[in-house]
Formats: sequence, C-alpha cells, structure tokens
Amino acid sequence: MSKTHHISRVAAPQTWPISRKAAKWVAKSSPGTHQLGMAMPIAVWLREILKAAETAREVKQILNAGEISVNGVVVKNQNFPAGLFDIITIEKLGKNYRCLVDINGKLRLTEISGEESKIIPLKITNKTAIKGGKIQIAFNNGWTALGENKFKVGDSVIFDFKNKKVNSHIKLARGAIAYIFSGEHANTVAEIQGFKSEGVLRKKKIAVLSRGKETFDTPLGKIYLVGESKSEIKLE
Repeated sequence: MSKTHHISRVAAPQTWPISRKAAKWVAKSSPGTHQLGMAMPIAVWLREILKAAETAREVKQILNAGEISVNGVVVKNQNFPAGLFDIITIEKLGKNYRCLVDINGKLRLTEISGEESKIIPLKITNKTAIKGGKIQIAFNNGWTALGENKFKVGDSVIFDFKNKKVNSHIKLARGAIAYIFSGEHANTVAEIQGFKSEGVLRKKKIAVLSRGKETFDTPLGKIYLVGESKSEIKLE
C-alpha cells in the first residue's frame, strides 16, 4: 500500500477517535484549511465512525456514486478533510452530521436536521477593501464573502452556504456564546465575560468565560463564537 495518501495509525493525531491497533495504515487528509488534528479524511469518517463502509473499495464506490457531500459539495476524493463544524451529508439516507469534539478533544459527529445542514459558523480572519467601496471578508476555512465594515477580525458569522449569505453576525464581545474545541474545557459551551492578555514580549489574548457558577480562562485561538445569547447550532 502506498504511503503517499496514508499515515501510520500510531502517528495519526490524537484527536482522531480511531483504533491504534487495527491495520497499520489509515487514510491521510489532503492539504486543507483546518488546524492540524481538527479534521479527518472523509474515508476515515465513513469507515471508522459512521460504519458506512468496511473496505477502501466500498468507500470509493460510495464516493464515486456521489452519495457524500461536505458543506453542500459532493466529495469524491477519499482523502478530502472534513473537520470542525463541517457538515457531512449521506444523500441516499438523508442523514446529516456536524463535526464537533468530545470532552477529551477528540473529533466526533452529531446528527442534525436538514434545515441546520445548510449553515456553518465561520470565524473572520481578515477583511479587505475592494473596488466599489465594498468589503471582502475572509473566513477561517478559506471562504470569502462580501460584507460591511462592521465585521471585525475575530468575530464570527453563521453562514448559509446553500444560499451563499450571512445569516447572523456574532461580535467578539462580552455576552457572546463560545464553543471551546481544545484543551481542558473541550466541548464546553460558555459565555464570554471579558478579555485579558498574558505574556510580556508576545502577548497572548485570553477570553474569560463562565458556565454556571464556574469561571475560567481560555485562549481566543481555542474558541469559536456560536451565538449572541444562545448557540445557533446544535452542539449535543
């Protein structure tokens, strides 16, 4: 078996919820925009998590039949990465799943409705003024959209990729609802209480969060905003 599109199970990211003692090799993700460890190849999702196929041949047959889409786009590359907040749809079964993490920071899926399967939370990473006085917004997954100057880097939007529009804008501010995807509080939904910085030469931005009576700190890089007063997506 060629190693070009595969990696050793032992060397696979610890966020992958796969057996380390099964076959030696496992599919390797194609280059993408997800953070390291925050995505798995569609072949791994189908075989190891959804149990929709038992062999690589069966995975290829399912993909070649156009039965699988990620965020509304049919996927035929078995190494295509599907990661945090992405939506995997099995057309034939009418099933939709969103990629999240569990309390140990490992990737998992939660089944969602057909209505929710067209929206995804996206973090704003950059914005640029273009011709005509318009503002182009760049998101964490490489997508772009036209927006207004009110959108700030660090904010999030709930994006309707089916209709290619922004449904809502979530400001990085006190009161916003955040989903923590890594670290001690992985898979926690909490409310932002404020912000602070740590470090001397290279300051790290920290969000002060609360959940019930508990208050804790988490780096901004480990959170995604998912709502203004409550989450706009299913996280259970």
